[in-house]
Amino acid sequence: MAKQYGMVIDTTRCMGCQTCAVACKVSNEVPGDIYWAHVEGLDGDVYRPTGTFPQVKMNFRPTLCNHCAEPACAANCPTGAMAKREDNGAVVVDQEVCIGCGTCAQSCPYGVPQIDEEAAVSSKCTMCFDRQDNDHRPWCVQACPAEARIVGDLNDPESDVAKYIAEKGAVPYLEEHGTQPSVYYV
Repeated sequence: MAKQYGMVIDTTRCMGCQTCAVACKVSNEVPGDIYWAHVEGLDGDVYRPTGTFPQVKMNFRPTLCNHCAEPACAANCPTGAMAKREDNGAVVVDQEVCIGCGTCAQSCPYGVPQIDEEAAVSSKCTMCFDRQDNDHRPWCVQACPAEARIVGDLNDPESDVAKYIAEKGAVPYLEEHGTQPSVYYV
């Protein structure tokens, strides 16, 4: 069975520090105002606590490309620039083929692909497949001070990511869209 890189993010460990987003942007040299990673609040605004004193809490959901098994962005790309790699399941954009039409961004139920206006191409998270192919963790995983992210091959039941998903009962975000996301949340 082919590899399917995936990730589990334990929202009980995430403290909303944005280190993942900054590490991704800087290390991947993401251009301009584009960020491949984001942190949003589970209960609305990112930094607004919920509850009543003294029982207040803040919860965060880090987001990135879900590298779906059935990616809507790739299915609707008119040039084939957005595609799923067969060797590791990462959904990537070939910027040499991309025409910057934005169909991928409109098709993605997660709103992940962004158009780099200066280069006129789509830009999105690669799950650092090149790093994973060489036994290195993605920048966002490596940088997380709370160790809230685990990455690996979802198709290997012995991988750390598959074990954590099973142990914690992690689920994908918005799985009702039928894209079969490869990012899970506790």
